[in-house]
Amino acid sequence: MSISLKLAATAAAAVTAVGFSATAAHAATTYTPTGSSVNFVGSSVSFTDPTAGQTLTCSTFNLSGSITSSGTSRAYGAAAGSLGTLTSSGCTNPIVGSTTVTPVGTWTVAITGDATGTVWPAELDSVTANVVAAGCSFTAGGGAVKGTFDTSTQKFTPTSSTLTITNTPSGFLCPVVGVAKGHPITVGGSWTNSGTAVSIANP
Repeated sequence: MSISLKLAATAAAAVTAVGFSATAAHAATTYTPTGSSVNFVGSSVSFTDPTAGQTLTCSTFNLSGSITSSGTSRAYGAAAGSLGTLTSSGCTNPIVGSTTVTPVGTWTVAITGDATGTVWPAELDSVTANVVAAGCSFTAGGGAVKGTFDTSTQKFTPTSSTLTITNTPSGFLCPVVGVAKGHPITVGGSWTNSGTAVSIANP
């Protein structure tokens, strides 16, 4: 091999090595949330069964709790906070009218990947809610609400959901509105933290 070819090969190898090094430096696997009490106030929160074409919209749907082990690093996907106080009211559907949506258990929130600017991929986990209307009731859950959390605005915005109707809906009106066990449930609206600001950092 000529000297010029050897130099070119060496330079190419160096560039490749630097590229791998830069990629590794930016690929985080852990994150650290910092904060104390949180109060995520819902705005235009809605739950939709796209198969049935039915939507419930709630004027109030708030999630309160606290950051878990503030200042301690953890793996992406591990809970950043526990949301044990869940309140909702003013939920309605165009067909069944006033509806009660009762969040169940303790929901959690987690960061799931690297940030783009101040926006982190995030998700709500352990999500379950009981829906009761005149003539139809069912439970939605069994999955997560995926979205983003912007540390500059303290807003969580849903982007997708793996929730489903987990039981067989009960009541004479359920077949009329078309809801059924196994139907996917999508989530709309947003939640903004009005409590202590939460910051996120790597690692």
